[in-house]
Amino acid sequence: MKREMLLHELHPSVVHAPLALLPTAAVADCISVVSGDRAWGKVARRLWVAGTLSGLFAGVAGLAASQEVRMDSPRARDMTFLHGVGNSIIMLGAMGVTAWRLRREPTLTTALLGLGACGLALYTASLGGKMVYELGVGINPMPEDAAQGTLKGPPLLSTRAPVALVTDALQGVKWLISRARELLTGERPLAPGAEGLRSPEDATLPLPLGMSPVPGHTMPQA
Repeated sequence: MKREMLLHELHPSVVHAPLALLPTAAVADCISVVSGDRAWGKVARRLWVAGTLSGLFAGVAGLAASQEVRMDSPRARDMTFLHGVGNSIIMLGAMGVTAWRLRREPTLTTALLGLGACGLALYTASLGGKMVYELGVGINPMPEDAAQGTLKGPPLLSTRAPVALVTDALQGVKWLISRARELLTGERPLAPGAEGLRSPEDATLPLPLGMSPVPGHTMPQA
């Protein structure tokens, strides 16, 4: 049966580009520093630019996707939060290294920073995998009563998709900031198992009454 690609499916489709380009850029910088071959430095500079731009696009798509999926369990929501915050930190680092590399030759410090960011990317990528394959976030055929799934957003190639991409991405940023504020103030601690290192018994329990499965929204009380 033919099915149109939905907006939230854009993120997993494009995220592989920065996951491949940024580590390759860091490795190329290391080779340039160790060997003294400036040709590797030129290659790395182009890879940093391509990886950072693709990462920014994947990040926007991911923020939008966070508003297009259903996440009823606190663990799924907080795992998504950690996934988003971690990737935001990675992108800030990538942008900084790229800005440096556009004007300067690579150093061992910048190369190691790049490799360290790639190590963090492995962790956030593993969270993304757990969200989908373990918890079912964003899976379209999930039953209606499942704790996770999708909200059936607009088709990717529809006229509504560009507007939804921007508005949902902005809503995703708002949600990340709001959730971070809750953590910092102690209003609502991180859900058990959200860090992806354990699978608590309440992994698929629904949210408390009045909390929406869509980050940033509130469900009306009966």
